[in-house]
Amino acid sequence: MMAQPSLPIVSISMAESLRNLGFADATPFCYKDGVLTDYEENLLLAPSLQEVQQWIGRRKRLDVLVYREVFFNEVGKFYAVIINRKDGMMRETAKCPTYNQALETGLRVAINFLGKKKKRRRKG
Repeated sequence: MMAQPSLPIVSISMAESLRNLGFADATPFCYKDGVLTDYEENLLLAPSLQEVQQWIGRRKRLDVLVYREVFFNEVGKFYAVIINRKDGMMRETAKCPTYNQALETGLRVAINFLGKKKKRRRKG
C-alpha cells in the first residue's frame, strides 16, 4: 500500500518540465503510467511543491515566495513573487485563494522562465 503524501505533490506536467530542467533530487513518490506511486528507479519523480521551491532556489537561483494580500478587496488571497537572484528582477503572480495554489502558480512561472532560458541557450 502506498504511503499518502503529507505535502501537495506536483502535477505530471510539472514533473515532466522539472525532469527537462534537470531535477533529480530523491523523492518518496513517482508517477508510473500517470498514477502517483511510491518511489521506483527510472520513473518520473513526483516532488512536493515545497521540494521544488527549495530546488529552484538552491540550483537555479530563483526565489519563489508566497505572500498573503492585506489590502482592499483582495484581503486573504495569496500571490507569489519570483525573484531572480542573478539580476534582482521580480515577477508577481495573480491572486489565488490558497497558499498552495499561489505556490504552484509561482513555481509554474519560474519553470516556464527556466525552460525559455534553456531553449535560448541551446539556440545561441
